[in-house]
Amino acid sequence: MIKFTKFFTVAVVMSLVFASCLDDNDDDRLYGEECYGMVEGTGKSFSVQTDGGNTLNVTENLDAKFQAEDGMRVRMNFTVLEQKSDSEYDVRANAIGSVLTKKPVRYSELTQQQIDSIGNDPIEVGSAWFGAGKYLNVIFLIWGSNSEKNPHYINLAVDEENSTDDHVIVTLKHNGFGDPRLMQGYGRVSFDIAGLVPAGKKQVNITLKWMGYDGSMRSDSGVFELKDEQSPTFAGTGVQSQAAKVFYVH
Repeated sequence: MIKFTKFFTVAVVMSLVFASCLDDNDDDRLYGEECYGMVEGTGKSFSVQTDGGNTLNVTENLDAKFQAEDGMRVRMNFTVLEQKSDSEYDVRANAIGSVLTKKPVRYSELTQQQIDSIGNDPIEVGSAWFGAGKYLNVIFLIWGSNSEKNPHYINLAVDEENSTDDHVIVTLKHNGFGDPRLMQGYGRVSFDIAGLVPAGKKQVNITLKWMGYDGSMRSDSGVFELKDEQSPTFAGTGVQSQAAKVFYVH
């Protein structure tokens, strides 16, 4: 039996846990299941390899706007149509969308201009969890104007000064570029943190920190474990300037 997890984005609290997908209960069957995973295939013929290790073959797709790309990270709401094996299912995609995926940044590898672009604007964490032995997934809450002309950048910065081989500290950073705080919105991002595990090790303690809108620093911690086939390598590429997709609450 596969394991499903429903998502709640309203509470500004978090717990770093290992996420599989899917918890089979009456509410899930009524409203559909949700998961995060990677697309395999393109066009109308594709499947999603979930963070929990399941294969979801999308045989029906109700989200006409979605264009599948091989290797794309997605969040999908779906209904199971048929169980093919212990870990493979044919599903109907009720809604599916890409998830912003980034690598952490290290200040020592950045120019001063890049450091400034990371920003110091407040941000809240709705929830955060580890997935697929590779990702730190974050649902974040911010304030903005709901204007496409005012993008918001979200990054994960490694605290090199205070981190050790056994304990890595990272800070969720937000740059709103002066966007007026008129309404609250939320977004999703997955950070590839496999490279934060020291060579020769399979796990490391992670502390996630962020500055809330009341000006206080908040944090939570968990143990991140690599998948067996992964090797820890850090390939930071500097600050990634792709803007986060933000959904505003009207």
